[in-house]
Amino acid sequence: MNVACVQPKILPTREECYLHVEDLIQELLEEDQKPDIICLPERWVPLDMNFVNNFQLERGPDYLLIKKLAKKYRINLLSGAIWEKRNEKEGEKKYITCYIFDSKGEEIGRQDKIHLYTYELKYFQPGKELKIFKFKNFSFAILICFDMAFYETPRLAAENGADILISPTQIREEGLYNWNIYLQARALENRIPVMACNTVGTIKIQNIRKFLGQSKIISFENGAITPSKLIIKEGPPHSGYVYDNIDLFFPRKLRKFRLKEKIDKENIKISKVC
Repeated sequence: MNVACVQPKILPTREECYLHVEDLIQELLEEDQKPDIICLPERWVPLDMNFVNNFQLERGPDYLLIKKLAKKYRINLLSGAIWEKRNEKEGEKKYITCYIFDSKGEEIGRQDKIHLYTYELKYFQPGKELKIFKFKNFSFAILICFDMAFYETPRLAAENGADILISPTQIREEGLYNWNIYLQARALENRIPVMACNTVGTIKIQNIRKFLGQSKIISFENGAITPSKLIIKEGPPHSGYVYDNIDLFFPRKLRKFRLKEKIDKENIKISKVC
């Protein structure tokens, strides 16, 4: 599968961000063979200091832009994370969600963020469902940023047929070291490729937070089953993109062995020794 992370810089206005995203997609398509899937980062639009202005109506302007670009360039495109408010039976609720569009601009589905990070707990509802999306001969799961920091969600995706984990992320400079460890650990412990697309630019939430991109595409070297060897491609520390053609068949063999070796936690006795 040929995959790409596009990491635009957060610019002062939404309109500038929209144009910038399209420019980067055009540049990527001119340089590379058409990727099977393109992912945007968790956040690629500016943050309004009046916080209520950051929430869009369900399937609002950000959604419509990504839908238009998918159709215009005939690409399968993930929206990154959109902050949207939905009218539900219990009233209006807010979610962080990632939409998937096919090359005709049709919505395939969406994944809500399950693990909310610090300040997000105050504003958003957590997702309750992890979805496995079918794509050609493969399947993938979308784990938005903090969902990769816990082993349960990646493991559930791997156990239920996902061939690759796709993660729109917003990792600031201070968290890059830990993030790199998380991504490699999730890939190794589940023997599953990972692509994680990170934000570029600055956002003021309580204080100035700087984001350096450096998106990752992590796959496996075809060869010995053990020890498994990772291949890591990294995006630039500025606006741009990273792409790679990764083998999803070989990791299936690795994953089959790895999941057989797993011991269910219910079968492990805990003894507290004083």
